[in-house]
Order: sequence, then structure tokens, then C-alpha cells
Amino acid sequence: MELTCNRTIVTLVTMALTAALGVLLMFLGCALTFPGDRPAQDVNWWGIFVVLFYILSPIPLAISRKLSSEDYLSPESNSLVKEVSYFISACIVVGGFGLPIVLARRAVIQAGAAGLIGGANIFVFGTVYSYFVFFAKEDDSDWNGF
Repeated sequence: MELTCNRTIVTLVTMALTAALGVLLMFLGCALTFPGDRPAQDVNWWGIFVVLFYILSPIPLAISRKLSSEDYLSPESNSLVKEVSYFISACIVVGGFGLPIVLARRAVIQAGAAGLIGGANIFVFGTVYSYFVFFAKEDDSDWNGF
């Protein structure tokens, strides 16, 4: 018996696993203490604020995709909206990487926690990026395939 896998299902499962690994690293960074680092509070949950960046990062891309799929804008304006949304999303991602570094520098969280949260950022933002690469293609399907 041969098992065949759909590319969409494999991509979706891979994205779910990478997002789950990123969330696990984020929680470990917040919950663990690191004995060799500078002293900070025992368990510090300030790093969990990175979740706000996870939530905010795809919003400008989704808005620009919705605006570009409709016929509201001219081609020049459409390009401008896409570029501005890429810039805003990039600023949000940079802020997501910068927050744990600033918190570690100010000794609010430990440096090991900032490293784990930075690793979590790689996985979660990579998942968001892969979603927009694999599933947000410019097509006119309008969900009529169901």
C-alpha cells in the first residue's frame, strides 16, 4: 500500500510544527533560569510580549493583499501599497527581534532567555513568511472551489 501526500497538507503540517517549536522556545525562554547569566528575577515573563509582534506582523500584508485583489487601486498605487506593507511588516519583525535584546541589555530578562526567544522568533516569523509564500498566491479563486 502506497501512501501519497498532498503538497498542501505536508506544507501545512510542517508550518504547524515549526510554529509549535517556536512557541515552545518562547515559553522555555520565559520559564527557565540560567545560572551563568547576570542575576535577574527568578522567572520572568516579560519576553512573552513578543507575541504581540507575532500577531501584528501579518496584518499589513493581509490588508495589502486584500486591497490589491480588488479593483480599488491603479497599478501604480497597488505597487505602492504592497511596498509600504512590506516595510511596515519588516519594521514589526525587527521590533520582535529587538525587544528581547533590549530587555536582556537592561537586565530585565537573562541573556539565555533572550537567545531562546530569538530562536523562537526565527521559527514563528519563518512560519508567517512561509504562509505568505505558499498559500497567499495572487490568484482569483475567491474560495469558490469548495
